[in-house]
Parts: sequence; C-alpha cells; structure tokens
Amino acid sequence: MHNIVDNIKMEQVLKPQLVVDTALESTAIDTLGSENLAVTVMVGAIADVLSSSAKLDLKIEHSDDNVTYTACTDTDVSNFSNLSSGVFVVIDDEAKEDTRYVVEYLGSKRYVRVTAVPTGLSTGGEIAMLALKANHAQKPVDNS
Repeated sequence: MHNIVDNIKMEQVLKPQLVVDTALESTAIDTLGSENLAVTVMVGAIADVLSSSAKLDLKIEHSDDNVTYTACTDTDVSNFSNLSSGVFVVIDDEAKEDTRYVVEYLGSKRYVRVTAVPTGLSTGGEIAMLALKANHAQKPVDNS
C-alpha cells in the first residue's frame, strides 16, 4: 500500500496535559521493526513569562533495555545540533511556545523517550507528544 496511513505508525506517547513543576516523560518508544523514528512535541501557550530562569527543556534519551537511559548526542539526531545532556530545544522565549518541535532519531538503540523538563514555571502550559515510525518490516501498520 502506498498511502501514509498504512506506512507510518503513529503513537501518542504523551497525552495532552499541563506541564508546570514536574518533568513529563513520554512512554518508551520501541523502535523494533521500524527504520525511522521522529517524535513530535506539541507545545501550547505557556502562561509564565519565559526567560533563562523560567523555561521548558525538551530532552531525548535512548536505551538498549528500557531501563537505563542515556542522553542522545548530535550523532543520534538529524535535525538538531549542540545537544547538551540530550536537550535539543530550550523554550525560554515567547516566540518558542505555542508551536511544535520534531526530532528525528538516528541512533542504534531500541528504546527512545522524550522528556519535557520545566524550570521555574508557576503556571505552565499544555504539551503532548506523538511518535511517528516509518519503513516498517511488516506493512501495512496498524493505526487503529
């Protein structure tokens, strides 16, 4: 089948919810059987005035066993650089909120997770995450 629904597996890995003072972590994303993975992080409007001390960091990590995770580096992702401790985006300015960020994973580990880490937020904002997996060993994929 040559359509997007049967060729890209979509998984909600973090339901829409409020991020304020506790880190929100995606469910473990299992890459087994797929060759490509991208994670979309949808960030809503953040009520706090954002700055270097009131911000939201988006971090990507990977694991062989779904127990011990390590921070991804520049070589593990394709569309971000200068990762520090796995952080690929720092949302510290109004222009960076109410948008979406897509990080493509290129690493070789089986499991991946993305975490939204708030610092200094008192009101926060909405966030959700969606994993997109492509080039599956078996097609069509089940998106039901």
